[in-house]
Amino acid sequence: MNLFVDTSALVKLYHQEIGTDNLVNSLRFHSVNNLIITITDISRIECHSALMKRVRIGEMRLKNVREALTLFEQEIEMFHLVEVDVFAKEFAVHLLDEIAHKHNLATLDAMQLATAILSHQAMPVDYFVACDKRLLNFAKKYFNVFNPEIETI
Repeated sequence: MNLFVDTSALVKLYHQEIGTDNLVNSLRFHSVNNLIITITDISRIECHSALMKRVRIGEMRLKNVREALTLFEQEIEMFHLVEVDVFAKEFAVHLLDEIAHKHNLATLDAMQLATAILSHQAMPVDYFVACDKRLLNFAKKYFNVFNPEIETI
């Protein structure tokens, strides 16, 4: 099983919050099925940003975030890391041109979705995993979706 995991869900593996238990339990359940967790290279940057934001807003201590990010960097090799290349960026522009005049599709969300769609051609994505309801609404046009804040798979 191949799960394309957006950063909004990925951070839940490194910080206990709403949805962490559902995500971890789903990953454990599906780990017997040759589980592949696909993330983009921008998720690495976004994960650092998201966890540091938790320090700024008082949800986490800097020491804990540094420990979580060290663990994330040690575990990065267990993920199938997909580069947001020039084709994905061009496709993201296309998605924005098609969608953004009617709906709020953010820049990084467009890049995540474009990369997922393109990587699906090489390695089928079974679920697009995110905790961003707006992004999931776009993703469900292309994939089965999973929001660990409200369900398990």
